Amino acid sequence: MAVLLLFLSGAGKLCAAESTLAILDAGPESSEDAPFVSNDYQFYPGDYLYFRFQVTGFGIQTDETTEIRKISLSYEITPQDANSVPLTPAVSGDIKDELNPEDKNWTPKRRASFLLPSFVASGPFHIHLVVKDLIGKTQTERDFPFRMGGVTIVPSSSITVENFRFFRREDDRQSLEVPAYAPGDTIYARFDMAGYQTSTPDNQYHLTYGLIVFGPDGKPFIQQPQAAELSTGSFYPAQFVPGNINLTTTRTSAKGAYVIALTVRDLIANRTYETKRSFTLE
Repeated sequence: MAVLLLFLSGAGKLCAAESTLAILDAGPESSEDAPFVSNDYQFYPGDYLYFRFQVTGFGIQTDETTEIRKISLSYEITPQDANSVPLTPAVSGDIKDELNPEDKNWTPKRRASFLLPSFVASGPFHIHLVVKDLIGKTQTERDFPFRMGGVTIVPSSSITVENFRFFRREDDRQSLEVPAYAPGDTIYARFDMAGYQTSTPDNQYHLTYGLIVFGPDGKPFIQQPQAAELSTGSFYPAQFVPGNINLTTTRTSAKGAYVIALTVRDLIANRTYETKRSFTLE
């Protein structure tokens, strides 16, 4: 491909690169300057994601009097979800350098890091990179996929409860297959609220939940009509909000089947969702 020479009103000449502007040696990393992550690697909410890239094929402006060779690039890096909604604010910058004769094969490298949001469901995501050559008047962009692990959420158009689980201890990660306890135990449960509306422009949600526990005789055993109220905003709209339940029984609590009637309210959309879950005291 021939080299294009553009003369600038007596100040110097513009030499477009011999190859097309391109991004190379780029991808997400688990730590700075680590190897690029594999296709099956999973980041998790609250992790730092690191990214690096290099650029080639840029235009070079040469001053005919001083023979100083300059490049001028700009870039913008944005982690995005599958719908191209930004997870965090973009990182942008400029690459403006003077090249020495020995820099013939030099390619600029840049790095960035991002703190991933806390309440993001598992699934495919990507980093969108745009590079502009301000001298060569060209632009290129690419997407670099990565995966998020953690909570799985089924999209819903209205407030709902997902992933309801019982636990033996408060800090357990493995849920109980059979939620059976002894009188005097504390009943621990966790769940995720999804499908709620958020306000603009701060993506704020406003949720409450309460519960009634019915004993083996069908009468209320525990009542917490206002167990929690949750409201906060974030740059990226939270895809789910976790909730938790701690219920204290006594050694004299009746043995048998108990039913938790959980009510969740989306105060922005003015919608309510109710669900029931059972456990036993044996």
